Amino acid sequence: MEKFLLSILFIISFSVFPQQASDYFPSSTGYVWNYKVTPLDSLNNPMTQFEYFRQDSFASVQTYQGRLADIVLSKEGPLQTILLQPYIDSIFYSFQGTDGYEYFSTSGIETFLNQLDSLGIDSNFNFLNFFRSLQNWYSVYRFGASPGVRYTLLQKDTLISTYNIRFKYSAIRNNDQTINTVLGTFNCKKFITQWEFSYLLGPIPIPLFSIEDTNWIAPSNWLVKAYQPSKAVDLSLLGIPPFFIPGRTIDLIDQIVGVDDKPIAVNDFVLYQNYPNPFNPSTKIRFNIPDVGSELAQTTLKVYDVLGNEVAILVNEEKPSGRYEIEFDASSLTSGVYFYRLRIGDFSETKSMILLK
Repeated sequence: MEKFLLSILFIISFSVFPQQASDYFPSSTGYVWNYKVTPLDSLNNPMTQFEYFRQDSFASVQTYQGRLADIVLSKEGPLQTILLQPYIDSIFYSFQGTDGYEYFSTSGIETFLNQLDSLGIDSNFNFLNFFRSLQNWYSVYRFGASPGVRYTLLQKDTLISTYNIRFKYSAIRNNDQTINTVLGTFNCKKFITQWEFSYLLGPIPIPLFSIEDTNWIAPSNWLVKAYQPSKAVDLSLLGIPPFFIPGRTIDLIDQIVGVDDKPIAVNDFVLYQNYPNPFNPSTKIRFNIPDVGSELAQTTLKVYDVLGNEVAILVNEEKPSGRYEIEFDASSLTSGVYFYRLRIGDFSETKSMILLK
């Protein structure tokens, strides 16, 4: 009888006091997440040769855009240099009751949006300004939502090149799922977010394409796994050439250590992000070989498509120390995401770039 009463009390207390969204986030600053990120090809097969790493750090709690925010600093990079890199991005979370809010910002996609604007699709429409107008807090993670029921976070219609286009941001909480990680086994909340772009035929939305992200959220640990499938994008209706967005998996790892645990010197070998990016049809790639005395370093710089096929060899020779700039002409290639890999002796680093014709 006593066990029965305790069970009833537990059920009542759980229903009256549902689990708070903040219970899933670390309780104090200083928490660090380490992830391995693996790009996916067009068939969603992992391209392990292009994997890189991501490190997030719970840095502070302060007011941001009208809400008390938990601020997470983030950086991504290869194993050789990520521990030396500064944090260059910020993620903002806020919690109220059973809702977890995330601030949508254009900071990571402004280069891409500027490139779309440079195509001159519609002189009366500016992609960058439009998406900046959407920057706001959204209750993405609704822990009290019923599983399987989609909820709309944002819906906005606009006119682009005489076409009525709808942008919709929504999410769904699926059934809880047990996830095994390097930190243990967690009963995770599973959320799928979706950006959907549709053409309005009268009142009926005709989907053009959508981008989905699946996130697994663990108590006191927040994000422990994420998955974004690859997506072919065809916006030829708006005069934008078809292009491809590679998918990726994000997996929690225990820690990030340098290659062979050897110290890495500041101002070591460096591969810079290409400029401009996105580009059409040419871009410049810079890299640095530090002073290693009179020795020449065997250097290769190659370009690969999303299937891992080699499409160009830009450098393949011994080179002395110095800073180099190589121009890559992609006139013969189709629009899409490409990877460029630099190898100098034991050093290897890969970055991605977008060709948008």
